[in-house]
Formats: sequence, structure tokens, C-alpha cells
Amino acid sequence: MMALVPTSTSNRGSNPGTEKVCDMLQEIRDEFHTLKTFISQQQHENSSDLNNLSEMLTRAEHNIKERTDNVLNMLNGNTVTTLSFNQVQNAQQRYQNNSISDQYQQRIDSGAVSRGRLHVNTAIGGTRQRYAETIPIISIGAQQHRPVAPGAVARHEYQSKIIRNPFNKRNREVMHDNYGVQLPLIEKQQQHRTPASRNILSGKTTEPVGILPYKSRRNPIDYPVPLTAEDAKRGIISLVERGIIPQGANITLDPPAIQPKKSSLNDPTARMRAFIRDDSNISVYHLQPATGQLLAIADKPAVPPAILEHTSSGLLSDPSEQNMNRIGSSTKFHASTLVESRKSSGNRMQKGTLTTSATNSGIAARPVSTPASNVEYKKTVHLTIQNGLTKDQTDEFLRFRQLHCLMWGNIVTVFRMLEKLMYDYAIPVAFISGERVVELAQTVELEHKPTLDELLSAVLNREEVEELVKRIGRRFVGSGGKERAAVAIQAYWRRFRDRRAYIRLRKRKWAAGVIALSWLMTVKLAKARYQLKLSRQRQIEFFKAKQNDLRQRWATITSSRRVIVHIPSLGISQRVRRRLNTLPIRENHQIGRLCELDDPNVDVIYVSPMPINEEFLQYYNKLINLRSTIQQDSEQIVPPTAADYICDRYMIVVPEALHSFPTHNMCLATLLKYSPKALKRIRNLIKGREAYMVTGVSHCDDLYIADFLNIPIFGCEPEFSDLFSTKSGSKRIFGASQVPMPFGEFDIYKENHFFEALSQLIIEHLDIQRWVFKIDDDFDGLGIAYCDVVKHLPCYKSTLKEAARFGDKWSIRWAHEQSYVKVLSELPAVLEKHTVCINKSLYNGWQTYSKVFFAQGGIIEAYPPSDSVTSITVGLSIEPNGHHSIIYSGDHLHAESQFSCWGLSFPQSSVEPTDLNQYCHQIAEQCKQKQIFGYVDVDFVTFIDSKTDKQHVWAVDLSIGYSEHLALYRMTRFITTGHFDPQTHSFTVKVKQVKQRMRNWQTDAPEQHIVEKNRFAVWTSRLYHSNLPVLQLSVFFQICRAHGVGFDIRERQGSIFALLESERHENLGMVAIGDSLQNTLSNFAYNLNSINQEITTTNMQGRSNFMLAINDIESILGITQENASSISSTTTGTSAITGTSTTVGGT
Repeated sequence: MMALVPTSTSNRGSNPGTEKVCDMLQEIRDEFHTLKTFISQQQHENSSDLNNLSEMLTRAEHNIKERTDNVLNMLNGNTVTTLSFNQVQNAQQRYQNNSISDQYQQRIDSGAVSRGRLHVNTAIGGTRQRYAETIPIISIGAQQHRPVAPGAVARHEYQSKIIRNPFNKRNREVMHDNYGVQLPLIEKQQQHRTPASRNILSGKTTEPVGILPYKSRRNPIDYPVPLTAEDAKRGIISLVERGIIPQGANITLDPPAIQPKKSSLNDPTARMRAFIRDDSNISVYHLQPATGQLLAIADKPAVPPAILEHTSSGLLSDPSEQNMNRIGSSTKFHASTLVESRKSSGNRMQKGTLTTSATNSGIAARPVSTPASNVEYKKTVHLTIQNGLTKDQTDEFLRFRQLHCLMWGNIVTVFRMLEKLMYDYAIPVAFISGERVVELAQTVELEHKPTLDELLSAVLNREEVEELVKRIGRRFVGSGGKERAAVAIQAYWRRFRDRRAYIRLRKRKWAAGVIALSWLMTVKLAKARYQLKLSRQRQIEFFKAKQNDLRQRWATITSSRRVIVHIPSLGISQRVRRRLNTLPIRENHQIGRLCELDDPNVDVIYVSPMPINEEFLQYYNKLINLRSTIQQDSEQIVPPTAADYICDRYMIVVPEALHSFPTHNMCLATLLKYSPKALKRIRNLIKGREAYMVTGVSHCDDLYIADFLNIPIFGCEPEFSDLFSTKSGSKRIFGASQVPMPFGEFDIYKENHFFEALSQLIIEHLDIQRWVFKIDDDFDGLGIAYCDVVKHLPCYKSTLKEAARFGDKWSIRWAHEQSYVKVLSELPAVLEKHTVCINKSLYNGWQTYSKVFFAQGGIIEAYPPSDSVTSITVGLSIEPNGHHSIIYSGDHLHAESQFSCWGLSFPQSSVEPTDLNQYCHQIAEQCKQKQIFGYVDVDFVTFIDSKTDKQHVWAVDLSIGYSEHLALYRMTRFITTGHFDPQTHSFTVKVKQVKQRMRNWQTDAPEQHIVEKNRFAVWTSRLYHSNLPVLQLSVFFQICRAHGVGFDIRERQGSIFALLESERHENLGMVAIGDSLQNTLSNFAYNLNSINQEITTTNMQGRSNFMLAINDIESILGITQENASSISSTTTGTSAITGTSTTVGGT
């Protein structure tokens, strides 16, 4: 900032020589000004030397002015601050249009300087305005008044006189010594001197006036200040500045300072249009054919043209009439447009004439319109572009230019675009709409480049022009077309070349990115796999160490207090789990594990695969407490602690990650692995106690859980379980055990192997009517298909003839060659048409089934050649110390699928126990050799051979792990306190029975004694009805009691339910116990029928499998009654019920 401090009056009075010094310095400046004027007049004689001299004088004058300011400041004792060099440069860049003197003068006018300094600063500002760009300005800081010696003052006055006289001989020397200015030598003396101007003295000319205090200005209640005549003369601005009139006041002048009156207008008919034009054929824009450069030629009149005022469009000539002769025969297709233009022009001329005459005669009352308010000129302006040049000398174009003179630059831009378009495409004539050009000019002003369609919208004959523009190759027809074609070809080639190079570069860059990303992912995955491999090896080592410890201490653990952690996980393959929508419910079929509390030394921790509620817990608390009541009734010795705290001996843990992975369908072991809270809770519950873990179908995550809990697993390693639980793995064990099994082939992974093996089996076993195919890793009969090959094979009869012809030699391979070739050729077509898949929702035919079969591997198995086939399941327990035992056995019930076990009738009564025990013993021994421990289920089928009338037993499947049938057996044993005898396959319970009186006269209480009675059970965990969620559990049990569905504690028979869900209750388990197999089956069917009738109405049938099970049980009952009626007295009771089922079991 620049601040000037005005000279005080006291300083001026204390220095009497100030005025003299000012006069002297002013005379010196006047002499310099006179010398410069003289030199400027002599420039035509010797221009170069005089120019140099003029520049030197200018510098000297500037330095003298600066030093004059310094002297004045020293004499007056003031502080003057000027702008620095950098500040001046910034000020010049910020205010290019304003000089430093203007800014300096504004600060002087604002009252920042005194009157005495006004003249000096104005002079300095004027000089800076002319030489601010060449002469640097030096900042002068605050200086104090210093005393000057008298000799120095005299010397200074003498040198000042010499400097003021440019004709003095010592003038050049003094200027050089004092100021460093080397003046040129002037030979020609100045003839005339400009008289020195008078010194201008600065000072105040007015007296200070009073200012209204700030408090009075802000107080609205204060009385107004009285005004005098002097105050009124000073003006309104003075009153506002003094605060007498508020700054926000609304001031009205009466009378007004500006008074309106009528303005005089010239006669429009007498006006003249003065335009100075150099050439009538010059276009606003044209293209040089030779060079292709764009040229813009504008009119440059010597005198600015007068503003053209329009009165009426009828007085202006139509451009189409003047240019008709120029257009000629090449524009015949525009004839109709020109004729219409003439007619409209004639009408407009008549209308304009009438308007003019009416105006002249004074009829119309309105004044003559000005150019800005002319409405009648808004007619359609027809402008012409011929051969790429605009007809810019027509009257209509000139009127159009005069009307839109304010935005003519943008209009010229639009015309250039239109002319270039017409020139490039060799358009002979194009008529342009002026109004549309104005609209496009407005868009150009907004920096929007008009498109081709927008440019064509300004053409009146758009159809003809657009047809030529869109014609292929039209842009290369006109002048310079070859050059444009060459440019276009080169541009297209460069674009193609660069585009191809860019695409190649982009592909390489993309490929490099993919390779880098793939490599990074491969490295990370390799590291992750390596870490997982190390972790898995460590877990396996821990598992083996814990297994050895468990094997050594098994006898001690089973005889002491222990905790069993039950995890009912189904660790089947991911492909199968992904298709099971009810995986948590299937896992919860094993909720009967809670009933292992029948051992008083056992505490159970059950990991639930489903959420539970209070009603669910209340039911199982009542069921478990029923055990103590039954034991007391049977006079069994019950420890007091077990009777009082049996409900405290089990705990149900729900993993928090049950709903964290809704789409992955993970098994329970994996969900528990990702549930750290549940794992920590289990670890705290078993801390410091003997414990081991019992899983379902083994999974690799079982090792992680065992490692985290630091407990062993009652089972085998997951890899062995996965290997020998498959259909092919079970065939290996059966083959090594030398137990009978169906004819077939296993480990089939190729189509050729499949057809060759099946053809050979058909040839060798012509009596087998049906062949069954099973996928290795499928579960619960979902991957089974079968085909009745004999019925549909065309060459079967000829094969039988061949076998009869060869007789005993048919067992030799060379006798099968011809028949084998025929069967092999016909077999694919037979399988394609006649294969039946059990799970039709997944496999709709042989093609879809065979893809999965060959991808996962499978087996071929013969179906028993009999109409009466029974499936049997035997549960084995192989303990870590090598001891094995049969836990249960039962015959299959089938409801939904003939190859799926829906339920069991316990114990089995279809096969002699000795034969079945022998087979189970051989299988258990082989399992121990394969390092298979834990719970194992073996499936058998039995049937009567129609040729030999002998009973055959085949081992068909092996399942490793805790099963749902074992859980329901635990529940049956828990509720009845019964015992299963593996030697005789019988289940007995101890009940009280009244002794028969020896004498009738005894009147005392009857004596009771404990007797053992046989009991049979029918159970299932797969009851399903969609109407069950409608009923609450309390209502459901009331309905059951009303129909007599319940359990008799004294007789140890009746029905109990296993709740599987706590929310919807659609799935249910049930166990029916009776004194005979026939009564038990009848009670089970009666229970299902009663429940189904209560929850099913005509309007709400629902989906269920109740009726399927009832029909299967009724068929079994019918066969049982027929067999019982045909039994002779010598036939054993076991062989009487050989055919209690008509299907084969396969899982």
C-alpha cells in the first residue's frame, strides 16, 4: 500500500526556505520540459541521435522528480512511502488499463494527502504513467529531518541554477557528476523557450465541518440536527458523509434533477444509408483453391458507417430479385422458391407503402419505430450462399448485418461454417434462414460448436442440400477435391495404423496385467495352500497322537465320569450338500444323541444345527426327566444325584455362524469352526474333564475342532472315512471280508469301461433282470438309477439260445464273443431310452445322469432276482481298543423311494442272527485293518432264490459315522430302559407283573415281580406335513392324547415324538413301541392316520408323506398275515417273516 502523510502546519512555519526551494526545483523541471519539446521538434533532421537524447532527458527528468520529492520531504520533515518495483509490476499486471497515476490520484482524492502535496504527487504520477514500464521505482523509507550545513545549501542552489539552464556550459558536467546522466552535445541552439509556468501551491481552501457523532447516528429517538443554509449548499453527498442523513435513506429530489421531455426524430424517408465498400464481389469468407487457407475479409470503411434505422421491411429490396440473373440456369430447381419470394416481396412492398403514407399523413398515433423496437423486420430473411461464397452485398444482407451488428462476430463464425460446408460438398446454391443463423450464433457464443444437422437446419432448401451432402464422395467433387481426398485417405490410414497399434498395445498391456495378477494370485494361493497343508499335517499328527492316547486309556475313560461332545455333522461332498435344501434338518435327525444320558457317568454337549427356543427345551427336559420315573417304577437302583440333576447333565450349544453363510450350505462342523464363541464355550465346559468328540459323517474341519478343544475323536480319520464310505470303497471292504455281495463292477470312470463291464455282466448273469447304477459319493439313494435291460435288449433271446447251445462251456470267455459284441452294440440305445433315475429333479435322463456318473465315478450292481426283497441295516460300534459289537439291527421301511430307507422296524426279523453276526464280524475285522473306528452302518438285502428256494444275503452298502437310526435307538432304549441282545437280535424290557394267587381266600395286596418281555419298535425321523406349523405344540399333543397316542410307563410301550425344529415344526420324528411287530406296525399306521385326519381338511390338504408310509406299512402287514397263516408248526418264527419288504435298500 502507498500512504502519504500530509505536511503539518508547524513544520511549514519552522522552515522559511521551503517555498524558495520548491520554486527552484519547479524551474528545473520546467527547463527539462522545454528541452524535450525542442528535441521532439527537431526529430526529422537526425532521428537516431535525437531519439537517444530524448530517452536520456526522460531519465534525467525522472531522477530530478524523484530527488525533488526527497528534498521536499527532508525540508518538511514528512515520511513518504512509494511503491516498490515488485509492487509496481504486480499492480501493472492487475490493472493493465489503469495507470499508476490513476490509482495514486484516487488515493489523493480520498483525503489521504494534504493540499500542499497535491501538485508534486500529481507530477510524479504523470511521469510514472508514461515511463512505468522502463524506469524502475525505488522505495524510499521513512526519513527524519537532518540539519544541512550552510555551505552545502549554497552549493546546492548554485548547481540547481546550472541544471535549470540547459544552455549553460557546465550543464552536462553537473548532470553527469550529480545524477550520472550523459547528455548529448547540441550544436543547434534552441530559438524559442517556453515561458516557465507558475508554481502551483497546494493547501486547504475550505474550513472543516462538523460530523455527527456515532452514538447520535445509531439512536433513532434522538432529535434531528438542525440544518443551516451553508449545510444545504454543501450538497446531499456532504450531508450523507457527515452522518446527518443516514446512508440507507431513500432520498427523493423535488423537483427532480432530470426532467423528461420529447425527443425530436428525423424523417425516416430522408435518411441515407452510407456504406463504404471496397469491392462488391468480396465474400465474408472464402477458401483459396490453391492453398486451401481460410481467409476472412471484412469491410473497413474510412469513416464509421452511420447506424441504419429501419422503418419497414417493405422498403428493402428482396435479395432473390437482384441475384436472379447471377444464378442462371444452374439453379432451375429453385424457381418455385424464387417466384414465391417475389409474390411475398410484392405484398410486403405494398404493405410498407401503405404504412409509410399513413405515418406521413399523421393518421397513425404511434411514433416512428427505432431499430431496436422494429417488429415488422422479423420476417424470414433469405440469404444466399452460391458456390461456397455468401452474397454479402445485397440489400437484404446489409439490413441483416445492420440489425444484428452487436453479435456480428458470432454470425460471421456461423457463416464461415456454412460456407465451408457448401464449398466442401460443392453445393451450387443454398438459401439460408437469417433467424436460424442468429440462433446458431447464440449457441456459438456459449462455446457450442453446431453439428451438421444444426447447420443444415439453417438451410431453406435443406432437402436438396442434404441429398448432395449425404451422397458418397460428394465432398471430393469440387475444387481442391483431390487434395481433400488425399488428406482424407492419409488421415484414415493414420487412424487405422494408430488404432491398430493402440489396440495391440492395449492388448499387450491387458495381457501383462492379467499375467501379473494371475502370477500374484498364484503365489498367494500357493502360500495359502502351503500354510493350509502345514496346518492340516499338524492337525493329523495331533489326531493320531490323541487316537493312540484314547486307545490306551479307553477302558479307564468308559468306566469314569466323562463328557461326550456330539456334533451331528454331515460332512458329505460339497456337490451333494449344495443340492440338499434341508441339510440342517437332516443333521438334526440325530437329536436322539441326548438320550445317551442313560449312562450316569456321561454328560452330553450337543451342538445343534438349528436354533432352539424355550418350548423346544421344555419338551426335552420332560422327556429326559421321564427316565427317572421309569427307573423307579421298575425298582431299578437309581443314584440320587442322577435322579435329581439329570437335566443338568446335558447342554445344547448353537453356533453363532448358523445364518452367516446362507448360500453356501455348509456342514455343521464348518459352521462351528467359524463360531469362536461357541468353541470357547465348549472348551470352558470340558475344561479339566475327560472328554471326547463324536461326529456324524467325518469332515476335515473335525480335525480343527478337535485341535482347538484339545480332545480326541471317537472315529476314524476323515480321509479314510471319505474313501471307504463311497460305493466303490465299500465294495473293496466287502471283497476283502469275503462276504456275499451283488454281482457288479466298481471304480468306473469312463464310458467305454461302463459299457464293456455291463455287457460282460449281462452275458455272465442272464437271470438278472434289472441292473442298478450308483454314483460313488451320493447320499441316501439320491444318485441311483436302474434299467430293466433284459426286457428291452433285442439280442437277449438269441443270447439265451447261445448259452443253451454251449451248455456248461458258457462260463468260458471265448463262448461269449458273438453275444458280447451284439450286447455291446445295442446297450447304449437301450440305456438311453429305458434308464430310470430315482431323483428325477436332478437327473431327467441318461444323458444328465451319465455325465455325473463318469465324473464322480460309480458302480454297477445286480438287483436281486426275486419279487420279495428285504433290506436290513445293522449298526456296529468299533472301539479304539479293537473291541466291536452290534448295537442294533432293523428292517427297512420305504415311503418316498424304494431305494431310500425311510424308517426301521426294530429289531430285524428277516435273517438268522448267526449268519448276520458272522458277516458283521468279518466286516468289522476288515474295518479295523483299514484303520476305521467308531460307528459303522452296514446295509444288507435278503431274498429267496426262485430256482433253489434258498435265502440269500448280500452286503450292499457301508456308511461310516453316527446315523439317525442309531440316535432313535438311543431314544428307544432311554425311554424303555431296555436291552438289545446282539446274539439273538431281540430287545427286552423289565416290567412289573402281578403274581398269580395260589389260593383264592388270600385278600392281601397282590405281589408283583419283575419279568422280561420282548418289545418291538418302529421309528422314523422323516415325517413331514406342511400343515403342522399351523398347530402349536401344546395343541398337537392334546390331539395326540385325544386319540390315545401316548406312552405307557408301566408297560413300556406306546409312542414318543422327536422334535426336530423349533420354528415351523414341519418335520417330526416318531417312535412306536409294542409287544409284537404286527401290533407295533398297526399302532404306527394308526398314529399317522389320526394325525393326518386332524390336520388335513378338504380346503387345506398340504404336502406330506404320511399316506405313503401308511400304504407301505399296510402292504407289509398284509404280507405278514399271509406268512403267519401259512406257517407250519415246525417252521421257526424267524423264517415266517422273511418277506416283510418288497424293495432293496441302497444308500
